[in-house]
Amino acid sequence: MQIFTVIGKGGLIMYPIVASSIIFLAVFIERWYVLRHSKERIKRYLRALRKAINQRDLRNIVDISQKNPGPASRIIMAGIKKYLNGVPREAKEAMEAVAMQEFPYFEKRLGVLSTIASIAPLLGLLGTVTGMIRTFNVIASIGVGKPTEMAGGISEALITTAAGLSIAIPTVIGHYYLSQIAESIMNDIEKASSEVLDIIEELRINNGNEGVIFEETKSPEGVEENVPISTKETEAPA
Repeated sequence: MQIFTVIGKGGLIMYPIVASSIIFLAVFIERWYVLRHSKERIKRYLRALRKAINQRDLRNIVDISQKNPGPASRIIMAGIKKYLNGVPREAKEAMEAVAMQEFPYFEKRLGVLSTIASIAPLLGLLGTVTGMIRTFNVIASIGVGKPTEMAGGISEALITTAAGLSIAIPTVIGHYYLSQIAESIMNDIEKASSEVLDIIEELRINNGNEGVIFEETKSPEGVEENVPISTKETEAPA
């Protein structure tokens, strides 16, 4: 009950401050879960991809990517498709175009946290102003002889200021933490994509477009990505 008493003493400004704190918690928990889950899946995919990249084995890269649909594999496959279609020079542009569509997913709703971090202290400041206005109205009405009458406005000013800062500080920290996770994921994908581009360029120079034929497979909607422990190449029929 004490917390509701404090909110009541903070005046009307406390209600948007409390609403901001609830939104912050909801967004932070949802984004933390999604980003951590995505990072683990992408790490498994890239770990499986690493051996094929080190062996410069484009066929194996295709096989692993088809078995693990997701943002990382879609970006990499966009470049490989250009190579297979005979336009390897457009592979980089194709990867960048798909990346522009996929990367915003990792930064989704982080702007909400940034907005809350900006407005929470301003709401606290607004509460400070309204509290001081209330105090001066009391002084104008009855003078300074009754401190208890002025205490309500001063209390409102201090409570809203403290509440606004109490929301803004963890929101800034939460936004930075989630942004670092998202940036780490995107950097890992960019690094793997760059290495695949190097392989495509080597094949373009040495072998042209020969030797890799594949058919796309799509996983049913809602099925999680699963990276196979080992990947076997399938031989093309004679």
